[in-house]
Formats: sequence, structure tokens, C-alpha cells
Amino acid sequence: MQLTQEPHEVALPTLRSNILRIVWPATTESVLQMLVGIVATAMVGHLSAEAIGAVGLSSRVTQIVWAMFSAAGTGATVLIARAVGGNDREGIERTALQALVLAIALVSVLTALVVWQARALMMWLFTAQGKVLDLSFMYLSIVALGMPFMAIMQVAGAIMRGAGNTQTPMGIAFLVNAINVGLTYALIYGHFGLPALGLRGAALAAVMAQALGAVLAFFALTRLHAIISVSAVRRYRPQPDVVWRILAIGVPAAFEMIFWQAATIVLMRLIVRFGTHELAAHQLGLTAESLSYMPAVGFGIAATALVGQSLGAKNPHLAERYVGETVRVCALLTVVTASILFFLPEALMGVLTNEVEVIRLGAIYLRLMALAQLPMQIAGVLNGALRGAGDTKAPMVIGGVGLWLVRLPLAWVLSVGFGLGIEGVWLAMTVDLFLRFGLSTFRYYRGPWRTILAAGTER
Repeated sequence: MQLTQEPHEVALPTLRSNILRIVWPATTESVLQMLVGIVATAMVGHLSAEAIGAVGLSSRVTQIVWAMFSAAGTGATVLIARAVGGNDREGIERTALQALVLAIALVSVLTALVVWQARALMMWLFTAQGKVLDLSFMYLSIVALGMPFMAIMQVAGAIMRGAGNTQTPMGIAFLVNAINVGLTYALIYGHFGLPALGLRGAALAAVMAQALGAVLAFFALTRLHAIISVSAVRRYRPQPDVVWRILAIGVPAAFEMIFWQAATIVLMRLIVRFGTHELAAHQLGLTAESLSYMPAVGFGIAATALVGQSLGAKNPHLAERYVGETVRVCALLTVVTASILFFLPEALMGVLTNEVEVIRLGAIYLRLMALAQLPMQIAGVLNGALRGAGDTKAPMVIGGVGLWLVRLPLAWVLSVGFGLGIEGVWLAMTVDLFLRFGLSTFRYYRGPWRTILAAGTER
């Protein structure tokens, strides 16, 4: 890995080239994950509506675990970006190794808890009963075994992205997702001499693909790009000061995700009461919606890395230019993808399921979300910029206000109080997204991110 120092002024073509160098692999990776999610969900969706609901409920639990150990990944991305901007090779290696070990330790404890208490978690978190609950318990108890592998893969990716390398995570994701799709197809329906295991097969396929991804990610960190040298791994020892710096930045970002996942669980408890078709439409709608927002995820990643590197080089003006150009390109892409959601919702839902009522309801969801895609994606870029500056508390507060003070209360009032049912929930989600866009815009343009240093970088 070669460290580069940006000049004080960068020509616009170079600026765009630097953005696209990070964006296109990250965007490609997101699109791959989206397509794999759609294909896998479609295969599960043709089993039964109960199977769709089980996967959706189980994913809420695994996402909470991901939120908890993502503190290591977020902190590493910001600090490594700063070290790259400051040409600090030793700081890059030190931060990367401590973040990786921290993530593995955290997720191992959480995985043991989930596997041990899978049924109790599902019964406590959700009001689902009967077949949906049984399938959720079975699916969760298997996919939880893959969470340590996912931790290695995700944190390794975060480390490489902080260094501006989005190509390697993209390559790993491509291979892992291709294997996941093939194994899911074979193990659900019993092809290529393998048994037909239904939903259990989908869970096993995910775990096996994640295990491969962990091996590849560790190899990339220690051998392919040598962000962490093999000798550093062998002489590893805990460094509390580095861990503190990682957590000082990462914990607010983790709580932002925990707020999100906890709110989603509360919302799912409300959605479950409306019926199996409504639950399935919501779950499949989320998958289809990823057609719009997954391609734009790369822009938030680019904003985080480039702002961090620019501020590490003590050049806030360059950081502002990167953010402005990133917002413009992201907005153009989002207009295109949101239009697909708005004008072709039935076609998208029809790919995922053949149940007429689920398609009808899902089309309503997609049209509402299409209206909110532009503010949501721009807010994602601005929040990425704030994180790159080390201001991770602001996105956390904005997320908490939008989810817990707007989305959840308004969802209950509209769906139950006004009798709008599931459509009331989706209207509340739309209002929340517009509100958070306003708050993120205000924080970016009026906040102190240009002058603050990433928390703890000068300890």
C-alpha cells in the first residue's frame, strides 16, 4: 500500500477521479450484495410467506449484533484515513490490528449469546407465533454461527476502505456472493447431489460463504496488500490507548446503528400484528428498495474516506470540495434508481414473489420510498462526511431523534390511531427520512466538523 499526500489544490478532473476510484468498487460491491439479496430472497420467497417473515425477523437480531461490533470498523476507517492523509504507516498498521482483534472478541461473545438464547430472543423481541416463530428460531440459530466470519470480513473491508482501497473488498464480495447464491440454490431445492433443505439450506449456505470471505479478507490484510504485516500479528499485544481511540469514534456510530435496529424491531412488532402478507410485503419491499439505495452507499463510504484523508493532511477546503462533488454525482444516480422504484414497483415485487396481495402492498411501499430516496441518499453522504471528520455523535443524535421521536410515534398514530394499517407505518417512515435529511444538512453546513480532530487522535 502506497501512501500519498494530496496537494493543497486539486483540479476538478482529479477530484472526480479520486471520488470515482473509491465509489465505483464500493458501489459495485453494494449492487452485488443487493442482487444476491434479491436472488436469495426470491428463492426463499417461493417457499412460503412464513419463510420470508422468518428471514426478516431473524435478520433484525443479526443486524443488532453487527451494529455492536461495527464500532471497531467505523473507528478504524476514520483513524486509518487520517493516518493515510498524514502519511503515518505505523499508525495504519497499529489501528488495523487492534480494530480486527477488538471486533473478533466482541462478536464471539455476542454469537455465543445468540446461539444459546435464540428462541428466547425471538419470543422476547417479536410477537410472531406458530410457524413463523419456529422457522425464525431455526434460521437464526444457524446463521448466528457465521457472525464471527462476517465480523472479520466487514472490519477488514472497513480497514481497506479507510486506506482508500475499495477494489479488494469488492472482489471478495463478488466471490463470496457468487458462492452464496450457488449454495443457496443447491441447498434449498436439492441440486448437484445435495439434499433439499429448504430454509435451513439457505442459512447453511450463508455461513459457508461467510467463512470463505473471512479467510480471503484476512489474507488480503496480511499478505495481498500488507496493511497488517505477518510479524505484527505474531507479536500482537493489546494497546488500550489505540482501542480507546477506535471506540471513541466508533461507539457513537455503533449506537446510531443500534438505535436503528432497535427501532426496526419495535416497528416489526407493530407490523406483525397486521398479518403475514403485510409482513412479507414489508420485508420484500426492503429488498426491492435496495435497488435504489445500495448503489449510493459507495458515495457515503467515499465521503468518509476522502474527508478523513483530507483532514489528516490538514486541508479542510479539499474536504469540502470532495463532499460537494460527491453529493452532485450521488444525486444524479439516485434520480435514476428512484424512478425505477416509482414507475416499476409491481414488476420488482413480481420478481420476488408470486403472491398477488404481497405484490399489491409492496408496490405501495416502493412508491412511497421512491419519493424519499433523494433526501435519504444526500443525507447519507453528509453523514459520511461528518464521520470522516470524527463527528460521529451528530449522526447518532439525528438518527435517534428521527427514529424514536418521529418514526415510531407517528407510525403508531397513523396505523392504529387513524386506522391506516401498514400504509400508516410506511407514511411515517417517509416523513422521518425527510426530517433527518434536514437535520443532517443543517449539521454539515453549520457544524464544527472542519475544525475538530478525530476523537483521540492526539492522545
